[in-house]
Amino acid sequence: MNDQTANILFVCTGNICRSPFAEALFTKLVLENGYQNLFAESAGLMALPGNSATALAQQVAAEQGVDLIHHQAKPVTEERVDGADLILVMEKSHEMTLLSFFPKATHKVRLIRHYARFGSKTRGIADPYGLNYDAYRFCFLDIEDAVKGLIEFLSE
Repeated sequence: MNDQTANILFVCTGNICRSPFAEALFTKLVLENGYQNLFAESAGLMALPGNSATALAQQVAAEQGVDLIHHQAKPVTEERVDGADLILVMEKSHEMTLLSFFPKATHKVRLIRHYARFGSKTRGIADPYGLNYDAYRFCFLDIEDAVKGLIEFLSE
């Protein structure tokens, strides 16, 4: 692991499913592996501040040993974008929207699946909001693959 600090910002639409999955899982794995100087935050492009993670997101996360009980949605802000070394979005549309507001961030925005270990690195991660348990579980596992790949990349 290099000594460089990495501040990761995970971004989705409402900050109540996908980006909280990524933030909480990343933080859990960093702590479990004893990595230093790796930090994560999540935010939503259309987040309603204070919203909790959905009930199904909390359930699926808990089944995987990840706690979303205290999560509160936060909006993407200039301060969060400026403070991030790497911004990982869930879909290409998130990248386009984010860059329309924060064009200086172009060099640090990527699809989260860029770091996936399996499957396509160029597709987005489907939003499970409003769908069933299986959609949330698949979403979590999809994010888990990318987050584990990200940690492997950062720990080289």
